[in-house]
Amino acid sequence: MTLTLLCSGCASWVAPPDVLSPHPIVNLPIAAAGVMDERQAFAALFEQELQAHPGPKPQALAAWLHGIDEQAPRKPDDLDAVNRRFAAQAPATAVLLVPGLFADCFEDQSVPFGDGLVRERGLNRNEAYRQYADLGLAGIRSIAVAGRESSEANALRVAEAIRQEAARPEVKRIVLLAYSKGVPDSLRALALLQSQKGLPAALTDLVSVAGVVMGTRLADHFEGMFESLSTRIDPFGCSASDGREVSSVTQRESVAWLVAHPPPAELRYHSVVGFAQSSEIGISLRPFNAALNNIDPRNDGQLLSRDAILPGSSLLAEARADHWDIALPRERHPSSLMRASTSERGYPREALFRSLIKWVLAAEPGAHSPK
Repeated sequence: MTLTLLCSGCASWVAPPDVLSPHPIVNLPIAAAGVMDERQAFAALFEQELQAHPGPKPQALAAWLHGIDEQAPRKPDDLDAVNRRFAAQAPATAVLLVPGLFADCFEDQSVPFGDGLVRERGLNRNEAYRQYADLGLAGIRSIAVAGRESSEANALRVAEAIRQEAARPEVKRIVLLAYSKGVPDSLRALALLQSQKGLPAALTDLVSVAGVVMGTRLADHFEGMFESLSTRIDPFGCSASDGREVSSVTQRESVAWLVAHPPPAELRYHSVVGFAQSSEIGISLRPFNAALNNIDPRNDGQLLSRDAILPGSSLLAEARADHWDIALPRERHPSSLMRASTSERGYPREALFRSLIKWVLAAEPGAHSPK
């Protein structure tokens, strides 16, 4: 998700405090908030994937993750068990990815966790994930959501994609991995499925990556300006706007929706958040990072990390990345202008994706972490 298209001169803007709401919001340590801290154990798996699939800029683990004790002892036997359980689950598991705001504007190149190659529009939803063929999954694809429509509208698309995947006889398990605005789209899809025939039994996990869970204060601030312009412009060949896409990620709507619709208890939830120092934020996101720093320096240029954690989830990682780098391969874009707008750090998102899928599938049913 990005609001960069709205404002190029916002460096001096000061973000507002928490949006006034009839629903009280509290800040608690994650344990007190019912969130499991799995960062250290997950980091060992992430390190394993970094070593197995080194990127163009191999660096120490601390270059990519916050809050990790690199001196903590590793447990190879535990990782072997994770890999064995993953291998047993993978052939019957499908992974569905839910993109964020403006997703279809750039889907010829930049789908979440894709390979970054340029293809005809729509092909990347499947073909950009060929790099993960060795995982042996029953399928990986990105759901075709509308990049400029409300979460309510996209929930219909996400729910239908889940139903279609559950109908495949070879698929016994479905993992939903949502990025940015894909998270509220997915949460609404779960509520929709629950209100109809119920959640498919195959659907077991929702993984949020830089997810708009509690909304972003940027959306509350820019909502009026955006919605007065959005239906009049058609940038980058995006789908038409319904005028409600930014409202879906305001803190005002996000908090109220979560109060009324707790995530279904049948699923397990996992969260990955991002934040970085200003020098590691892409230039297009730096004005927003500077504004959000007035509230909390733990932000990715679009979201405060504390607003991106799913209720009742396990916190798997605090990525040292901005909102784009964590999931989108835009530093590989053929346009030098697009590449220059990123941090150009080359975040190892493929290793992150592999680690996330292995972690989720290795966990025993009903458990947060692989034991």
